[in-house]
Amino acid sequence: MASQYSIIIKNMSAQTMSFYAFQKQASFINSGAAPTVLSSSLASGTLASNASSGAQLDFGFEIQNYAGAKSTVTSSSQVKFNASLSMVSAKSAVSSAAAVQPINLTTSAPSQPVDNSSALTISPLGLSAAIYQPGLTVGSFGIQVPSSTPKPVPELYCGCAAINQDGSITLSSFIAPLPNSQVYCSPYATYYVRVGNYPAGQVVTYTTVQSCRVRFYLGIQRNHRSIQQLWFIHDKRELKDAVEKSRYIYRNRKFT
Repeated sequence: MASQYSIIIKNMSAQTMSFYAFQKQASFINSGAAPTVLSSSLASGTLASNASSGAQLDFGFEIQNYAGAKSTVTSSSQVKFNASLSMVSAKSAVSSAAAVQPINLTTSAPSQPVDNSSALTISPLGLSAAIYQPGLTVGSFGIQVPSSTPKPVPELYCGCAAINQDGSITLSSFIAPLPNSQVYCSPYATYYVRVGNYPAGQVVTYTTVQSCRVRFYLGIQRNHRSIQQLWFIHDKRELKDAVEKSRYIYRNRKFT
């Protein structure tokens, strides 16, 4: 079983509520520049009141880091076929491809090289198996981006990724890289839980306001899991003072 981080959520309010989780935005450098970083929801679910249902959500995230890439291509075809083979008209359709590779973060020990870099290919989309690249910042990994013709609207994205339970790939923190460039990505084992309904993979506006921060530390695990338990007490309002009231590994969290 893969080692994972686990966030257990209990809804201690009187009403049904929806929650979603996202990762702290990674730090990126793209050929010396600080690009615009985008974020996606990694998990979501709806909970009835714990008092009436006893229900809880368990959001699990692999400890293994992944480099990921995704491309989108828009077609201007006017007619498409749906799954039932009936004709539907559309001004455009979007198809996408995604790639992912496990990758390690650069360590502070030069004598212990790790596989911290992957090479991106565009046509077809792919990422090479990670290899060691010297000179990267501690805590980061690298993605080598090939030459390509820039598009008016970005169609290529890369960054840190997650593999969903259904096998699909979500880019957790990602950028639209420059052609013929080097991307350096430093992810964080910090997650946020917020009230809202955003399915895994949906791009979300990144904000930590009224969010509950969950920070994990390697080395404190039980049955291959690092566990955080969150108790949400709501009265038709969003979380207050979540960060200030944070408690860490193997402690219940209670927000009032």
